[in-house]
Amino acid sequence: MTALTRRERRTLDAIAARIFPATDTPGAVEVGAVDYVDRALAGAYRRLLPRYRRGLGEIERHSIETMSRSFTELVPDEQDAVLLDLEAGRLTTIRDGAELFRIIRRHVLEGVFCEPQYGGNRDLAGWRLVGFPGQQHGYANAYINKVVDIPPIAVDSTQTVES
Repeated sequence: MTALTRRERRTLDAIAARIFPATDTPGAVEVGAVDYVDRALAGAYRRLLPRYRRGLGEIERHSIETMSRSFTELVPDEQDAVLLDLEAGRLTTIRDGAELFRIIRRHVLEGVFCEPQYGGNRDLAGWRLVGFPGQQHGYANAYINKVVDIPPIAVDSTQTVES
């Protein structure tokens, strides 16, 4: 189930790509972070859907009014400038912009590092990035704050990734 319209989804994809961009490793879009956010907005985060709708629309309007292009059509440096101003609360046309940015950023990062069954962290890329082995049953020693040299595994064991 999804909550966002295509247009909202494209805008959120563009924002997520700037918050956690692909480098030599997959970024937020590639690991399905926006899939996670969209599913969460249809379920557990449903109460935030109106805030997302309003905020994504305000970002689009701001981009069109100030740069004559949709946010998705801006080059990365222009998108970054909009998002930096949003994060700092400098965009007066966007109500509670700093809070909106904080919410979106938190949700995008949740999508990068979540249990894959919730729609993000495709191929366990987020976990591999930070060396988290996932839900290892029968692993006797705690692996928090320790390097563990085993491939990550998700609750759904079909998500195992070989290193």
